[in-house]
Amino acid sequence: MSLNKKLKELEKELEEANVTSGGEAYDTPFAFSKSKKEDEKNNGEVAGWKKVKAESKFMTLAKEALLSEVSYKEYKNNSESTQKQKVNRSIKEINSRLYKIESIISQNIKLKTEAGIDSNKYWKSTRNNLHKISEKMQRISERLRKF
Repeated sequence: MSLNKKLKELEKELEEANVTSGGEAYDTPFAFSKSKKEDEKNNGEVAGWKKVKAESKFMTLAKEALLSEVSYKEYKNNSESTQKQKVNRSIKEINSRLYKIESIISQNIKLKTEAGIDSNKYWKSTRNNLHKISEKMQRISERLRKF
């Protein structure tokens, strides 16, 4: 089952979850209008309120994380966009994320300088993480050259 299908099932399950404390669920399909026809006639607007079919925050976040959660096969065979579009969007996303990473690094260099923190005072795990990040950046740099 693809990730999109799993996410849609989970969203449906969340929407159907009972939030009443008494254990009773009430079926109110036309809570703000008398009938479906009247609702359509008023373009979904009742008493100054307009019904909106918006995507849930959960689905929005899930779609943003989709690229990292989908297998290569699913990503490649996804027919929502062409392969050229996928590559171009990925490059744009990489650029955006690198900009964010660069700003985080700049802020923390400034903080380190202002606070007078010496690199020798880093925790052992911090030094190890910096070393791993440096290795990853070298691998990424090599892959970018191949790209």
